[in-house]
Amino acid sequence: MAREQNAVSITGKISDGLSRFESYNNKEIYRFDQLGFTITGRLISGLSGFLIIVVMLMFTFSSAANSIMVSDLGGSKAFTADVIITENSGPSFSGTLEDQGDYVDFGYIVEEADWDYILNMRISHFDVEVDWNANGGGGGGRQVTFDVSSQNNTASDSQNSQGGGGTITIVWPVNQLPETVSDTADSPDAFVSSFEKSGEWMGGTFTYTSESALADTTPLTSESISYTIILTYYTWELENVRELSEI
Repeated sequence: MAREQNAVSITGKISDGLSRFESYNNKEIYRFDQLGFTITGRLISGLSGFLIIVVMLMFTFSSAANSIMVSDLGGSKAFTADVIITENSGPSFSGTLEDQGDYVDFGYIVEEADWDYILNMRISHFDVEVDWNANGGGGGGRQVTFDVSSQNNTASDSQNSQGGGGTITIVWPVNQLPETVSDTADSPDAFVSSFEKSGEWMGGTFTYTSESALADTTPLTSESISYTIILTYYTWELENVRELSEI
């Protein structure tokens, strides 16, 4: 009996509320006699409902556009990390080229193992540098050519220099990462390893291309080029690896 009374009471309240809402909808809220226009409660209710729907749709589409849920990527976890680059000293050697046309090969070309970084999976890039100076003769006016390549890519990067000496640095990219990386993986270790790539066996040729103009006019003049060739390699590490709920 009590349940029936409660049901009747709730039904009555709902009916009463609907009646008041309908009365509000039919009520004239504002009247503009000069314009012949009347704002009713129904118009306000409809406008309010429309604005609420628009706000909800904007929020929904904004969230969808700015995020990719991990569940949509096959269940993989999303990770991000900071990239740290470290400079490392590689092999170096020095020598002298006595005559125009002399050259020295180095690295993979002459099978020097200390230039082999193929098994280093976290190389960002190499700097291969030659520091050279002109000796004897009439001073400057010499010209040298520096060719750098790798066993995997023998199309060399070549630069010339002339005068009494100088430095040539050739940058050889391998896997240069941005400051921050993000991707999906099954675990933090898998995330890190996904960026690994085989390194390179570097090498090249340094050539004494031409002597000074005075060498032809003074045949007894002795001219030579002294040089030091240096390899610097840069490695990357991922720090602060963290899992994201979405990317």
